[in-house]
Amino acid sequence: MFNVYGMSETTGLGTINTFQAFKLDKCGQAVPGTDVKIQNPDENGEGEILMRGRNTMMGYLKNEKATIETIDKDGFIMSGDAGKIDAEGFLQITGRIKELIITAGGENIAPVPIEDTFRACFPACSNVMVIGENQRFMAAFVTLKVEMDNKTGLPSKNLTQDAITYLKAETGQSFKTTDEAIADPKVHELVRKCIDLTNKKSVSRAAHIRKFKILPLDFSVTGGEFTPTLKLKRKVTETKYKQFVDEMFAPDAKL
Repeated sequence: MFNVYGMSETTGLGTINTFQAFKLDKCGQAVPGTDVKIQNPDENGEGEILMRGRNTMMGYLKNEKATIETIDKDGFIMSGDAGKIDAEGFLQITGRIKELIITAGGENIAPVPIEDTFRACFPACSNVMVIGENQRFMAAFVTLKVEMDNKTGLPSKNLTQDAITYLKAETGQSFKTTDEAIADPKVHELVRKCIDLTNKKSVSRAAHIRKFKILPLDFSVTGGEFTPTLKLKRKVTETKYKQFVDEMFAPDAKL
């Protein structure tokens, strides 16, 4: 199974891996007839992904304003995604332009690379969401891998077998549910250890996660945290768990 990249506005595909040319950690090269470039790349080559070709739309029906905001004067679709292209033309997604978090100190933090790094450090993690808009430090919500209820589409509190196995290997305890795991200090110590490892790989101290909250339920479409295409609805999720946000960022809260 290879990664590809595209949008509805580009008729699905923009880049693709093939058997002749592929990299498992990249989204492939531009499909024939499509121009893919990075707008205003920074020192790391990262910027907004732009695409142009016969496969790109002419515009949004009866919505000139949205069309102008999405298609530039040269006919490139502005994806809103951040990425970079390597020397061989392979595209790598690094985050969302609109998902930048601006802290109280004015630092621009891209949450997606931080979240991806944490997931790699903590295999029992299902989802993680970094928060910190207009705050003096960064924090995160963490959810554990659980079984889903196929009838309701909602997550249960029953841990998946791989989560159970991992947590037992790391803590010596057998947890069956998220409530049991959250109640044990060893799990919190483990999450903190993984956050420390994540922070060591951060681009700056401003991007360090200082606090975290393990949520009893995983994110889901039915629960409102995801769109139907499984994109994280950050503002909605932050509002849903406002109580925890207020607790972590309370003026007198200890770091």
